[in-house]
Amino acid sequence: MRLILMRHGETVWNAERRLQGHADAPLSPRGIEQARRAAKFFEDGPAPGLVMSSDLSRARHTAELLGFTDFATDERLREMDLGDWTGRWIEEIEASNRCAYRDWRLGSYTPSGGEGWKPFRERVGAAINDAVNRSEGDVVIVAHEGVVRAACDVLVGLTPSNLSPIAPAAITIFDINRAAQWPGARLVAFNITPSPDDLRTSGLDHAPV
Repeated sequence: MRLILMRHGETVWNAERRLQGHADAPLSPRGIEQARRAAKFFEDGPAPGLVMSSDLSRARHTAELLGFTDFATDERLREMDLGDWTGRWIEEIEASNRCAYRDWRLGSYTPSGGEGWKPFRERVGAAINDAVNRSEGDVVIVAHEGVVRAACDVLVGLTPSNLSPIAPAAITIFDINRAAQWPGARLVAFNITPSPDDLRTSGLDHAPV
């Protein structure tokens, strides 16, 4: 079976380079268009056995724009809780602590009041395991950059320091062998964007989540 993960389209706060975490900024006009373009990927393939989404509205809206009307939500698929960084601008964080944001992207720093990488990857891994076990066919999960990065760590051992940032509305695909010991996964494709221009977005190397 295939596990297809997609990051939500760009939000207003993404465009402002402002951190969201569990806060829930709406999709920007660009993000809406990204999701609509990404829908073509799903139009040409077989219907998935199960579609899941984060319960945050930016992911749910993206799932709807992809053409999915019958999908379940799971709060375990939320973005990482950023604690005191929620709502702050990346430039502001970097100005106050030059290395903190970089180290957080590498999975080695936790903002005050925020969620550490280990518990985050564990909750995401549990949600993915449950989804895979529920479905007889392919699984589609619409969520967040952190969720996709955690899936790469859980499923194939690619830690945050081994991954480039994931663009808005980008698709990542795994093959899952359910006959093998969990996770029994192989990475098929990573960070497929609706348009090459989405990989040229200014500041993607410091992408807000």
